[in-house]
Amino acid sequence: MNGARIAVTVDSASRASDLGYQAVADLVEAAGETEYRLVGGHMVQMLIHAYPTALAIPRTTSDADAGIDRATAAGQGLHDQLLERGYTATAGNSYEKPAGDDKTLQVDLLVPHGTPGVTEQIGERGFDSAPGLSLALAAAPLVMEVKVRLLSGDTLEFVVLVPDVEAALVLKALVWRHRFAEKDLSDISSLLEITQEHRDRLTSWKLDGDVALKGTRKDAADALHMLAGMCDEARVAKDSSRSAPPRISALIKRHVARPS
Repeated sequence: MNGARIAVTVDSASRASDLGYQAVADLVEAAGETEYRLVGGHMVQMLIHAYPTALAIPRTTSDADAGIDRATAAGQGLHDQLLERGYTATAGNSYEKPAGDDKTLQVDLLVPHGTPGVTEQIGERGFDSAPGLSLALAAAPLVMEVKVRLLSGDTLEFVVLVPDVEAALVLKALVWRHRFAEKDLSDISSLLEITQEHRDRLTSWKLDGDVALKGTRKDAADALHMLAGMCDEARVAKDSSRSAPPRISALIKRHVARPS
């Protein structure tokens, strides 16, 4: 668990948020000493709390996504620990647990490499891949001590491993290029705003240098500059869930080198 350590307190804003944080707490407990990274919407939420930024806009998500390496995916340890905590494997990498009132907790496990959107068999179970996850797993995480105040007044406390902002932006840029989802665009906007305000505090930022011209960072830089071009051409709609397109474009050009 080597990495910067940050303590935050989070107020859940909805029943969906309650469910999401409960799923994250279960995931953390099940993982134990297993190496993983929290990804998806909760990753961005945690980073917004780690680096408070007025223009970063959190969004609600009710499931917990974690990235694991292929050796962990092939093993039974994390799988068995989730089952012991009342989860049922509904697919190779997706788990659900009843939470009362017809609500469900959901945990999804993702692996590096592979083709985005294509299920891959690992250890007799099917897994979806997350582009850019290898970089997130290789980099030191933020170790976040989290206290969540639920709507009921109850609290959850857990310590979760989160990619820092650069690795998170690489993940989000690559998944946005794959599916062009509005939620990914909103997350990219928030991560860029965090970078603008807190860049000196980030544990790593290499997207603006020669390293950005190589490997996974280059792929992410390509995707981000494609997004900047779309913003410049008025092909990205203005939306309250993110910064204005001209600002998104300007932040990309300021913080991300343009691959040749």
